[in-house]
Amino acid sequence: MTATYSRATALLLSVLLFVSLIPLSALGEEGMFLPNMLNELPLKKLQQRGLKIPITDIYNPNGPSIKDAVVIVDGGTGEFLSSEGLLLTNHHVAFDALVAASDPSKDYATNGYFAHNRSEELPAKGYTAQITQELRDVTAEVLAGITDATSPQDRAAAITNKSRAIAAAASKPAEGITANVLPLNEGLSYYLFTYLTLRDVRIIYAPPKSIGFFGGDPDNFEWPRHDGDFTFMRVYAGPDGKPAEYAANNVPFKPKKFLSISMGGVKENEFVMVMGYPGSTRRYRESYSVAYNQDVAMPFLIDVFNKQIEELQNVGKTNRELQIKLQSRIFEISNTLKDLEGSVIAMRREGIVDKKRAEEAALAKWINENPDRQKKYGEGLPSLEKAYAELTKTAQRDLLVQQFASLSDVFQVLSLVNRVAAEKEKPQSDRNPNLMMTVLRARGAVPEIFADRNGAVERNMFVFLLRKAAELPAGQKIDAVEKRFGNLQGDARIRAEEDFARTFTEGKNFATAEAVNALFEKTPAQLKELSEPLIDFAGEIGELAAQVGASQRAFNATVSRWRPLLVQGMSEMHGSKPYPDANRTLRFTYGDVKGYVPHDAAVYQPFTTLSGVIEKDTGRDPFDVPAKLKQLYRARDFGPYATPDGQNVAVDFLSTTDIIGGNSGSPVMNGRGEQVGIIFDGNYEGLGNDFFYNEAKGRAIAVDIRYVLFIADKFGGAGYILKELDIKNAPAALRRAA
Repeated sequence: MTATYSRATALLLSVLLFVSLIPLSALGEEGMFLPNMLNELPLKKLQQRGLKIPITDIYNPNGPSIKDAVVIVDGGTGEFLSSEGLLLTNHHVAFDALVAASDPSKDYATNGYFAHNRSEELPAKGYTAQITQELRDVTAEVLAGITDATSPQDRAAAITNKSRAIAAAASKPAEGITANVLPLNEGLSYYLFTYLTLRDVRIIYAPPKSIGFFGGDPDNFEWPRHDGDFTFMRVYAGPDGKPAEYAANNVPFKPKKFLSISMGGVKENEFVMVMGYPGSTRRYRESYSVAYNQDVAMPFLIDVFNKQIEELQNVGKTNRELQIKLQSRIFEISNTLKDLEGSVIAMRREGIVDKKRAEEAALAKWINENPDRQKKYGEGLPSLEKAYAELTKTAQRDLLVQQFASLSDVFQVLSLVNRVAAEKEKPQSDRNPNLMMTVLRARGAVPEIFADRNGAVERNMFVFLLRKAAELPAGQKIDAVEKRFGNLQGDARIRAEEDFARTFTEGKNFATAEAVNALFEKTPAQLKELSEPLIDFAGEIGELAAQVGASQRAFNATVSRWRPLLVQGMSEMHGSKPYPDANRTLRFTYGDVKGYVPHDAAVYQPFTTLSGVIEKDTGRDPFDVPAKLKQLYRARDFGPYATPDGQNVAVDFLSTTDIIGGNSGSPVMNGRGEQVGIIFDGNYEGLGNDFFYNEAKGRAIAVDIRYVLFIADKFGGAGYILKELDIKNAPAALRRAA
């Protein structure tokens, strides 16, 4: 689901920090705007389209506003719906918590969960709710003392140090206040964001997976959708109202603001708006970056993710407990994989690299027309081109080295063994204290690492990476691999690689936590006596990964020096102010309820209904409609949630709002600020929106709030939740029930 900012995405897509393109002004519905920038929007036009409330109701730095009701929840977004900390988010956002609480006797991830009262509310392990307290421009403080003469490395270090100092001064850990300073517009400006973090989050009602992820991977990113992707949670604080860890005597958190719900529904072309925490866009970067991602980094990750999913699914086929445990991880990787595949297709289909090159050519021409522009901007594009030329020389090798280094937690621990042995040979005063602290933490984590270890997956992924290494071009071979297998050909090399990978999971020195921890006690001579090539290999890969990391930091410092000037030059040339890229901070976007034309001779309407759910029913996952839902449909027992003709229930709808991963769970609101839906996905034709906005085909997909209430009440029997809600335009039957 494109609106998900998953752990897999955060961890494994870090190599994509190099890419994107440069739209310099918001066109159509394009743009994810910081709340304090709303006054710069065309307010009269928005009012003509349907905005009924003042901007201060959306964002008010001096009083409660909608920004206080919208929070970060795990990898997504959630919104408060009552004064008692009631929170609505997506089923897939809460999915990790459901998996963590499950075992073969109680599979909440598949069957759902219902707390009949507050004492039964299920702790969401590891989940927090973060509320934005303040956002403030600190550009002058961060860039003070930095000049054009400052080297890229010194510039990057100064910015990092000043950002950390500003964030540390704004943090109040005892009060649950954390802070972060982040760059906007590729470093043209810097903002301080502070958050209140609440650490006790519990699940009230989650529908079964056959509703919460109806359609599964086949329907993911597709339209029409018929997914009831929602979960009700509650946020708690300590008895004193301050953030606290889970405890039985905690009390529901009292938010400054919570949203009302509208039962009035939405109509085609109706104005809607979204607030949420989109994860990351890269719309202001150069053509070289787009080409690198499109042709090198993303295809590499697609191969890796495909193999990971295959191996994870294989180990779950004969082990029900593992199948339950791994389903969240498989879901996250599958989601990211489909996003990557669709993005590459979209970027190539739309010719984004060529469009960027044309725009950069226009910029170069504009710069060369004026000596002052030449002095200010002239070095930007040539410097970026040179940096990417250097990066791509060894890009395939470097990506593979990074993947080897992150093969598994056990492999990362082994990469330290030789370094630690050598360190212990030095006098105490000469030892690296940081390394020794790293080792202490690693050794402490080893028992837990082995408790979660899956040897078959690790072994097969190791073989896969060794095969990828064998296929590298001549100039990019990995020495650590070639010196062991380079003199072998064909089947002989494959067998040797498989035997080598087998020692990683079956060798006596690597098969248990105790054996691995014992390696840290050995001297270099004792390690040599073991004659374990894998220990040396892990160490060599670790050193290579460190070298790759250093090169990438130097690369990042260089491009960070020139990218702000590129964005500034484009902005000056076009006479417009660019909206900032998404960076997991609170954003506002708006649009209309609207369908689209996916391809020749087809038109997609913007609404789906319960009848479409029934039409898709096969009785098999992922299209297995629960029996009770079919009974409700056959009896037309829709209660107050029915469409005006009484024959259906609205399920999902489309809008042109500009969203990205991290917006999962964001409220879709009408012009009065009332919630009418909840974002959970984007459409396949709109993928690539990390890099560019597709006005004609890009759409956000939301669950209609009436379907949320219908499932919770009529299907789930959790109607008591509705008594907490402020429901507008409610039918008389629902008002009486409440």
